[in-house]
Amino acid sequence: MRNKLIKHLSEGLNQIQIAQIFKNENYKPNSLSSIEKEIYKLKEEYNAKTMFELGFKIAKSK
Repeated sequence: MRNKLIKHLSEGLNQIQIAQIFKNENYKPNSLSSIEKEIYKLKEEYNAKTMFELGFKIAKSK
């Protein structure tokens, strides 16, 4: 999940868009809650406060 989530975040997608993509692909877990929890972990890991900052830091780290 983590790699797909990072890919979509670096593309600038939000949680709702990512959840919809995961559901369309039958990828589990695909609930908004699961995605939000993983994003929270990523924010802590990348020391980011906002989604924008997280996306920027992820893209910069590639």
